[in-house]
Amino acid sequence: MSISIDQLVSRIDPRNTVLLFGAGSSIPSGAPSVSALIAHYSKEFTIPADGYTLSEITSLAESKSSRHQIITELRKLCANLQPTGGLKNLPLYDWKSIFSTNYDDLVEKVYKARKLRLRVYDSNFSFTASGEPTPDCELFKIHGTIEKDVSDGQTSQIILTEADYERTEEYREYLYDRLKGDLAGADLIIIGQSLADQDMKDIVNRAAALNAKLLSPSRIYLLMYTADEDRASLFEKRGLTVAFGGIDQFFAALAPTVRHPTKARIVSADPLDKATGLAPVTTDVQHASALPTDISAMFNGRPASYSDIEAGFTFQRKVATEITDYFGQDHSLCALLLGASGVGKTTAARQVLERLRSSGNHCWEHNGDHTLSHVHWNTVATHLKAEGIVGALLIDDAHRHLQELNDLVDKLVQNDNAHLKLMIVSNRNQWFPRIKTPNLFRFGKSFSLSKMGPEEIERLLILLDSSSEVRGLVEDQFSGFNKQERRRRLTVRCEADMFVCMKNIFANDTFDDIVLKEYADLRPEFRDVYRYVAAMETAGVRVHRQLVVRILGIPAGHIDATLNNLTEIVSEYSIDERKGIYGWRCRHPVISGIITKYKFQDLEKVIKLFDDVIDNISPTYDVEIRSLRELCNVDTGIARIPDKNTQNRLLRKMMSNAPGERVPRHRLLRNLIEQGHFEKAETEIRLFNKDFGSDGPVHRYKIKLMIERATRAPDLLEEDRVAILEQAYGLAVSGVARFANNKNILRTFAELGIEYYKRTGRHSYYNEAIGCLQAAEDRLGDPEISMIIARFNRRIAGHLVPEIEEDESSVVLE
Repeated sequence: MSISIDQLVSRIDPRNTVLLFGAGSSIPSGAPSVSALIAHYSKEFTIPADGYTLSEITSLAESKSSRHQIITELRKLCANLQPTGGLKNLPLYDWKSIFSTNYDDLVEKVYKARKLRLRVYDSNFSFTASGEPTPDCELFKIHGTIEKDVSDGQTSQIILTEADYERTEEYREYLYDRLKGDLAGADLIIIGQSLADQDMKDIVNRAAALNAKLLSPSRIYLLMYTADEDRASLFEKRGLTVAFGGIDQFFAALAPTVRHPTKARIVSADPLDKATGLAPVTTDVQHASALPTDISAMFNGRPASYSDIEAGFTFQRKVATEITDYFGQDHSLCALLLGASGVGKTTAARQVLERLRSSGNHCWEHNGDHTLSHVHWNTVATHLKAEGIVGALLIDDAHRHLQELNDLVDKLVQNDNAHLKLMIVSNRNQWFPRIKTPNLFRFGKSFSLSKMGPEEIERLLILLDSSSEVRGLVEDQFSGFNKQERRRRLTVRCEADMFVCMKNIFANDTFDDIVLKEYADLRPEFRDVYRYVAAMETAGVRVHRQLVVRILGIPAGHIDATLNNLTEIVSEYSIDERKGIYGWRCRHPVISGIITKYKFQDLEKVIKLFDDVIDNISPTYDVEIRSLRELCNVDTGIARIPDKNTQNRLLRKMMSNAPGERVPRHRLLRNLIEQGHFEKAETEIRLFNKDFGSDGPVHRYKIKLMIERATRAPDLLEEDRVAILEQAYGLAVSGVARFANNKNILRTFAELGIEYYKRTGRHSYYNEAIGCLQAAEDRLGDPEISMIIARFNRRIAGHLVPEIEEDESSVVLE
């Protein structure tokens, strides 16, 4: 028995509801129905309409004319559509997500009219991590979008003909995977014209099949304009609920019963209220300092929390005092803290923010699993300046957010605004090679953290004597030593993060053995989870619950038991509760690295791990797209595999899953050039330029490709090799003009100059390249450029040894 629209509305909460617009939902705004489209194509292309579906009749029409013509006819019928009635109220509610089989852009228009951010997925090329602020909603267009098609030279494709459905099957499968993820514990409302429509039946059947596989299944409601109680009873037997009515009636019934949260203005002294999109992805240090302490988690490898620092469970790092003093200067903007993994950078940076907070400043930490919104933070900074107050933002693992960080720093400098202090933390090897804005060097200061100094050792000893909580964690053997012996032992082992290695410092066993014994004590099924989470984390993957479930096939009902048995070994934290994304992480990167070293020492296991991760990536989630990027990292990603053919296979799989991502393409180009596959590299460059246009890394690879051809291609005359280098010179000059701050292009220009000198004895190209590098050195202030110049000058002086390639992640990630 069908229900009324009022009953439907009373059962749902928009925040936990997915909408799926099917054929007919746009008809009130003037969009053509499926039957109208079929009739139009029948008339325009003189094809009898009897019995043909829309995909069949458009396939026949395309064979009689062209792709361009059938798309033109579709656009005529969808031209100048404007949302009307209830659809205009769609953005007033905080929907979990929206899916649509319609081609029109009505949903986009209503969000734009309300000045709300809507992220739209309309092809595989949409699967890329956006640098834009967190959207208010996401729209997944299952059949593409009216304004983009391959017939226009676009990468997006309107899914209209039979061949379109075949070519885009993988894209639609990814969207249905995302729908399945969004349905867990949520409600689904499918809005369409008629239960008799075959396309609608297909959508409903697909949704019901996905729902049946969920541990917490969704309640599925069908809202159909055409009343049909008999057909409704067939769907109700499958557990679906049917209501009859139009989209206008639905939003009319929804209006008085649900208040949209964004309509309520929050008035407070919190600067974050000026950019409400930051609240879900930002830690407020004031609030975090008042939370319960967890010293055992810190002892087991986690960075100290703000409440741990506030409670006095840490010893003050010298660098934290230096940075705090630096921020006390009026025009200080950025403090950069660099060091190896595990030396305590995050704890030291949090000590800085805690001291700034205690001095009355607003302090925040960005959640690194989300995009850093330079737009939102600039809004906050503008407010701070207007109010004459100061705030500080901690950005940990800043190399993962470098483009957004560059944009934020540039905007702050442009606005002469030092009221938002930036506490930037990164691993040294990940930070130096990447492309940074010159303003980071002009208006910032770098600090380094490595081993503990004598003063810090004394502070730790005082902490052990004064804090019973910390002292209770120390091994009995250590507590018996006098202060001089304690100091000696600490001095020997003070290179690593204090709270990661405390057990190792004070116990008899080596730290590796302690970790491995802990692993051995677990049951086999929990060992698998531990080693996979550790290995994925070490490889740069943003590990989360659903990815682990997909890879290891853990039954959804066993998740709680798994986490309980891995208490203080693997923990779960929230990344995005609305999307049901919960991150999993080990206690510390050092511990993850130890487990990975011993449990994935075999190359075949490493390759299988990467295959499993790439095969199970769902590219509709930003967190998983970021994992693909990190897998291209030189230090921890697929570069660990020595065979470049295997690397290339994995890179091509990444490109197939997310063709809109540039990073795997950059990495593949580099490999092909190094392997001497010049024709394949040229083909990849042409495809890249077609899909994206040229960018800095690809322009560099064009130059590098010509240098390698001139050097390594067989059977060329010397005059031809010189001619190729002269052509490369033209590319280098244009590259320097377009990408003046790209030190990797400048380095390649100098490499060209070296090769040209070796073959002609002329210094002109080299001198010009060094001149460009020196100008960049003065302009940017990047110390890495000074080192590049010094290395090339040593080579040209008579030591013509090959230039050591820098971390190419700097190239693919710029």
